[in-house]
Formats: sequence, C-alpha cells, structure tokens
Amino acid sequence: MALDDISKHLTILLTTNTMESAPSTELIENTLMSIRSRLKGSVACKTLIYCDTDVRKPNHKEYIENLQMIENVGVIDERNGGLQKNYLNGVLNSKTPFVLCCEHDWLFLRDIDLRKLIAAMINHSSINFVRFNKRDNHLAHINNPEKGDADFWETYIEEDSNILEQKLIKTNCIATHPHIIRNSKLKESWLNIARTPRPGIIGAVELNLYEAYSKDINEKGFNIAHKDWGIYNYGAKSDKKIITHTDGSSSGRK
Repeated sequence: MALDDISKHLTILLTTNTMESAPSTELIENTLMSIRSRLKGSVACKTLIYCDTDVRKPNHKEYIENLQMIENVGVIDERNGGLQKNYLNGVLNSKTPFVLCCEHDWLFLRDIDLRKLIAAMINHSSINFVRFNKRDNHLAHINNPEKGDADFWETYIEEDSNILEQKLIKTNCIATHPHIIRNSKLKESWLNIARTPRPGIIGAVELNLYEAYSKDINEKGFNIAHKDWGIYNYGAKSDKKIITHTDGSSSGRK
C-alpha cells in the first residue's frame, strides 16, 4: 500500500517544558530537524509542540514565544500540566489515526521510510505501538549487573515473520521514548491505565502501561498478551540503535 499523502495518517507530537536551557529553543529545534531530515515524509505532517510551562520560572513566557517562532509548528501551552497530561492530551487531541511522539531531547541516527512504516500499521491492525530503540536491537534484552545495568524492562525480542513489508520486533517492553502510537488503541484500551496518577513519578504513563502489559504477559503468556497489546521495536534484530538521547534535563547547566 503506497501512501501518497501521509499527513492524513500521522501527526508529529513534540513535548517539552521550561527546562534550564529555556528560553533557547535550540534543543527542540535540533530534535525537530532530526525528525524532518531522517523520517521521510514527516515534513508534510502536522507538527505540534505541547509545552508543560512552569510559570514559576521567569523565562517561561519568552520560551513559549520562541517556540511559536519555529516554522510550521503549532504550540500548545499546557501550564503546569505535567508530562503525563501533556503526552496524553497531545495524542488524544490529534486528528490522525497515528501519532509520532517525541520529547524535546532525542535525535534520530538513520533514515526511516515513514510511509512504509505507516502503511504496515494500516495493513496490520495488530501493530499498535512502534518504539525506536536507544540500544542495538540484538542487545536490547541483555542485562549485565557487572556494568551497572539494572534495566530489566526488555527481556524478550522476536522478529515478527507475519509482517513482510516492514521489519518489526515483538517485545515485552513498552517505553515512551520516541515511538508511533495508534490513537484509537490508547483511547479504547489504555487510557484509564495510562492516566492513573503516580505522584512524584515523571514517567507515569510509561510505568503504568508497562506494569499492565507485564501483568497480562504473566497471566496469559507472551503470545496472547502481545497479540492484544501489539508492542514492537522498529527494525530487524540485527539493526543498530536508531535514536540517541541528548539529555535535555541538564542542557544549559554549567
């Protein structure tokens, strides 16, 4: 299936906040440039920036003003909304069936045929969430305590042989670093789970969904749980990592 107009199917959602480097928009502009140059077809898609504005910081107004000067983006000022609300509102308010979600401090390392990926998600209703890996795909499930690696989130990866037009890996991990989500799946199945409040936890959406997915895996087995959830890593098992984190939390600090 060829997609002549990908903008009918995909919205680009960037989330940000009044970070230490504000009012500079260099960090998020680098991320946006990375998306537009690496994800072929993304330039045509509606792009929104949801900003969790901290009104206690003196540079919050100027940061919003500077964001609004970025070419071809819409800016939504979610004052003190928090990352959880920011993310959910951005996805739920999007008018397209799929949303590419990305925080302000990630960079894509290789080209992605976005039309091909979205076509696969249209052809296969079982693909609900495709995450772009910050590790080499074949290393995603390896834990090495001797090196201080305590990341047990991903312990299972398997290429899906039923999806021929796009290499994707079935996984037991759901994480909200850059990914594409099926809008309707969030609305119909995951919303109440995702918006459960967890005071003091920044990645509440991610943790809520991961725990619910893990519970289903433990109770039903991986294959049955995965068939319902439809969580994938992008690419083949042999692929190197495709994104890198530029750590916006410390950007601008001396």
